[in-house]
Amino acid sequence: MPTRDQFSTPIDMIIHQDQDGVYLGHGWLYELAVLDKVRVSYSENGAKGNVHMESFNGRFKSENRLLFWEQDDLASLKKVVSQRIRYYNHVRRHSALGNKSPIRYLKEKGKIPGGDVSAN
Repeated sequence: MPTRDQFSTPIDMIIHQDQDGVYLGHGWLYELAVLDKVRVSYSENGAKGNVHMESFNGRFKSENRLLFWEQDDLASLKKVVSQRIRYYNHVRRHSALGNKSPIRYLKEKGKIPGGDVSAN
């Protein structure tokens, strides 16, 4: 598992967290705010503030957790996240969308311009 010394702290990073009480702990907040020098953000009404994004974030993180931890640096992590988001939007079928990818679903609904939807 990577240690803090293996990563440089991104300037002006904001960590938004409202999923569990453990993230309110003094140890976790100390590491973020004092050692890592990042800002911590919480929603006033918890996950109810943006249900769709909270659902996506939870699923995205759980499906890709091991892949994310395997990355050696921030650049490779960004690349993997970008690839996984592209897969999630263009390839992965979603049962809530009639087993279509989000891009295909939106194109069929006329919400985004697009040519041949059979490729997505």
